[in-house]
Amino acid sequence: MTDANRAEPLILFTTVRDVGGADFGLQQAVEEGSILGPRLVISGKALSQTGGHCDFRGRHDTRNPDCFRPRLGSLGRICDGVEAMRRAAREEIKAGAQFIKIMANGGVASPTDPIAFMGFSREELLAVVEEARNAQTYVSAHLYTDEAIRRGVECGVHSVEHANLVGPETARLMAERGAVACPTLVTYEALKNEGAALGFPETSVAKIDDVRLAGMRSLEILREAGVTMVYGSDLLGEMHRHQSEEFVIRGRVLPAAEVIRSATADAAALLGMAGQVGSIAPGAHADLVVVDGNPLADLLHLTGQGRHMPAIMKAGRFLKNKLDA
Repeated sequence: MTDANRAEPLILFTTVRDVGGADFGLQQAVEEGSILGPRLVISGKALSQTGGHCDFRGRHDTRNPDCFRPRLGSLGRICDGVEAMRRAAREEIKAGAQFIKIMANGGVASPTDPIAFMGFSREELLAVVEEARNAQTYVSAHLYTDEAIRRGVECGVHSVEHANLVGPETARLMAERGAVACPTLVTYEALKNEGAALGFPETSVAKIDDVRLAGMRSLEILREAGVTMVYGSDLLGEMHRHQSEEFVIRGRVLPAAEVIRSATADAAALLGMAGQVGSIAPGAHADLVVVDGNPLADLLHLTGQGRHMPAIMKAGRFLKNKLDA
């Protein structure tokens, strides 16, 4: 990410969980210092059924979906059936995935799956959860509707991405099972305002309000049920500049301290990095963000692409330092 007024890259988030597309090579390049960026926790390619949220072929495109899988930048891969799910999960873990991402509901961006569509059979979900647990990790699932969320959590999904249409009973089930929610409300605001101008298909733009308008209520439902929420954005391309505005959107419903914790201590726990990131403590990475102002009083201090952050440090190294300016 680059600030238009700066020559050097500007990193606002020092650790990022990527839920579809980033690979082991990119992760290693960051760790080795060949690329300046946040440390990455990756899922590899997301798993989708034919016609699901990673199948971007048009209705009459009959190309073999395997031709898209090895392409650099490909969001996901298509697999149908229990054995194909097991193999795909094993291949992604072999390739460096630290958790498994699946598309278990319809989506906004993909052309042939309305939001209410259920992705994968129950047997396929159980199989991929078993494979993740065998590898000592978890399944993250793209989920919107209450029915799909409930089925996913019953099958063992741990991280529920989006969760816009969750109901109170299902939220209580999430809390009972220890499932985590990752709302991404900022992406729907950005898509609503900029999607068409950036070439987003008309069919996709038309689906945005199906999930956008329910998003704020989902925060209340999840909080009332005691579900842990972590920070996420899910922004596409040029819309990444809005990444910190999720703080402000959530702050309309949730206490500022809880919103900040969602991006620090709670996120660290989901990453399996509690005590390493998301806190200032002996033995943790020296990741620090200096804010000019009090974000507990006004979450706008965390927005503006670092405008209110004179210093940003990752692993003891200043990536931005204007404290003496």
